[in-house]
Amino acid sequence: MNSSAFLIFANDIDPAQREAYERWHGAHHVPQRLTVPGILRATRYQAVGDGSPDYLTVYDLADIAVLDSPEYRQLAEQPDAVTLAMRPSLRNPLRLACRALAGADRPHGRFLVMIRMPDASAGPVAEGLTARARARLGRTAPDAGGHPIMGQASMPQEAVALVFADAPDVAQAMAEAMRDAVQAEALSAPGSGLIYERIESFP
Repeated sequence: MNSSAFLIFANDIDPAQREAYERWHGAHHVPQRLTVPGILRATRYQAVGDGSPDYLTVYDLADIAVLDSPEYRQLAEQPDAVTLAMRPSLRNPLRLACRALAGADRPHGRFLVMIRMPDASAGPVAEGLTARARARLGRTAPDAGGHPIMGQASMPQEAVALVFADAPDVAQAMAEAMRDAVQAEALSAPGSGLIYERIESFP
């Protein structure tokens, strides 16, 4: 099934809970999310070197409406005991629900760079992405279903590009070249410009 939207969730973790978090997130949380109809795939990443947020997960969605479905809302709003116990250990959560605008439906690469840009950059960036098989562009959907972990924080309106490559320096160079080609201004925002390495893919 094709993906017309994607969800990015990034976070740091209490160092004392890192091992427990790794077990929970990879063996419990992400597989549980994949039981929701319309959540097609997920990929877990971790920042290369220092950077925040340290962890980033990309969920491919059949449609942005998946985030308002009863199945998703139940998991988000009525978490099981193990998830409820882990939530206080998450730090600096970032949640970006995006409608896909351009790029590959399922790009590949061991490394990922996320570029967060002003919403006005979406059009020019989309034109530059039409021929790129290893990048994906989305525009955030602030009206998409929220999440209790974000509290009252509203989702920003912005453009988000995901650039993939098999080596970290290539990912960084591709991201910078794409941004420069369309003269897009990168936001000084959490996660923007960091290099992430794939930990695990589902399925």
